[in-house]
Amino acid sequence: MSSFTWKDDFRTGIEEMDKHHKKFFDYLTQLEEAAGGSKGKEVIERGLKLADDYIKYHFTEEEKLLKITGFPGLAHQTKEHKFFVSQINDLRDKYTKGDAFLPISTLAFLRDWFLHHILEEDKKYGEYLSGVAE
Repeated sequence: MSSFTWKDDFRTGIEEMDKHHKKFFDYLTQLEEAAGGSKGKEVIERGLKLADDYIKYHFTEEEKLLKITGFPGLAHQTKEHKFFVSQINDLRDKYTKGDAFLPISTLAFLRDWFLHHILEEDKKYGEYLSGVAE
């Protein structure tokens, strides 16, 4: 069972992106619960696919926003996003190719990495865009 609780401190101030972040965390929480319970492999595979598809959608939308607004940290954000997507892809590949064990610690790593990314990287564009809007 996940001990993760969404907090307002995680907000970037960009409402649409904050909705995306929260939804992705919901996916990860559901995966943690499925992996820690007695859910079948198909349920976990479906959850991994949903998380993978959604994070790619989110990163694409976020990068579009940052490009349109001229955010100076776009290249770094893109690099970070590619790393994270590769981690999820590796996890999916290993799991679907027969490693029927999905460690909670692996999902916790993904969640913690994403949370750190929001707090350390995404908050920067939140501050930047707030300044642009003023």
